[in-house]
Amino acid sequence: MDKHKGYLGGRTCRRCKKIINEKSLYDYCAECYKKVEDVFNSIREYLREYPGATAFEMEQRLGIPIHVINNFVRDGRLIEIPNAYLNMECLRCGCLLISAHHKYCPVCEIAIKKELEKAKESLTISMEKSENEGAKMHYKAHTRKSD
Repeated sequence: MDKHKGYLGGRTCRRCKKIINEKSLYDYCAECYKKVEDVFNSIREYLREYPGATAFEMEQRLGIPIHVINNFVRDGRLIEIPNAYLNMECLRCGCLLISAHHKYCPVCEIAIKKELEKAKESLTISMEKSENEGAKMHYKAHTRKSD
């Protein structure tokens, strides 16, 4: 018996188990199909920008669990290719990246961005302060003493 067949002979959604039309082209109800397609589109866009990315990298960057990515591979929508850049390390903390496209892990990237923003803000404040204070010059009246 097919795992997607219900007790009444109808098909059920693979995700939410709602009954779907038996003649449906997909194994999902309309709502779940849209969600699955949104996830797949985000993976596709990421792979366009970073060809050859690994499932682990996409899990780190996109927050999509590896089992979801593996389901797309199993369904034939994604193809796994050998990656020559395995075991890359984050340049900041040294954790395993498994990516040739990034030099820092997501945690370090966020921390670096925050540090840059803080430094930028600090520089802006000091520039404004120096503009407001500036080097002030005064005219000093010199008087000659007549003896």
